[in-house]
Amino acid sequence: MPGSWIYINTSLLDAGNLMLGIVPMNHHTASHSQLLTPALEFYGTPLWDCHWSLLDGNGTSVWADAELTDIGITEAQKVNLAWKDQIKAGVPLPESYYSSPLRRAASTLEITWKDITLDKDKTPKPIIKEKLRETIGIHTCDRRSPKAEIAKKFHEFVFEEGFVENDPYWTLEWREPNDVRDVRLGEALNDILANDDSTYISITAHSGAISSMLQVLGHRPFGLQTGGMIPVVVKVEFVPEPEPTPTSLSPSYGAPSCTVNPTGMV
Repeated sequence: MPGSWIYINTSLLDAGNLMLGIVPMNHHTASHSQLLTPALEFYGTPLWDCHWSLLDGNGTSVWADAELTDIGITEAQKVNLAWKDQIKAGVPLPESYYSSPLRRAASTLEITWKDITLDKDKTPKPIIKEKLRETIGIHTCDRRSPKAEIAKKFHEFVFEEGFVENDPYWTLEWREPNDVRDVRLGEALNDILANDDSTYISITAHSGAISSMLQVLGHRPFGLQTGGMIPVVVKVEFVPEPEPTPTSLSPSYGAPSCTVNPTGMV
């Protein structure tokens, strides 16, 4: 039946020399969103954007590279159960795993797959890939932790070659425009598909990152809910790299200026 996992496994993958990648893209479960929503409601969007999002926290909550909340952990456990149900329906299991370096994504991947595949000796270790991260700059929730801290927390993961100790991209001064993010995620996808022979590839990332991946793949826009997953069938063709052509991308932008004292609230 078209649209079923059995159809994908048989009809599509038997299409001659066609190379396909079946890429389940997972949106991390609740973490900083559960921390930021009360802060946004308390401070309001203008003060959040001009001041509070630039800080690691407010003395009560910490949102810099936030951990999953209890709600987020519960959501990831539900994703784990959903995959177990899909296995009964014939879903193929991933042959390789990739994660954003932000803790909320890596934790979601770990909880989702820990007792399905990650506890099996033959399962390849998940790869932390720098360019799979969320929109870069200004907001501390999108600044990654040092490599040593990530390695300590996710000791069953490995890093892509060239992954450096400190965040090489995040800056307090500038925020990454969406079209520049599209280019970055396109580069990440190209690197994965050019160097990974797996047919079934799992990517755990963020709403903005997944939106960009769908954009560069020519997929229709798809709003993925927190903890959601979308499987994408990708036709992979290897062609000569074209000559570079001039492109016009949006400039980076800074945080807005505060019009009132952001710390003057009672």
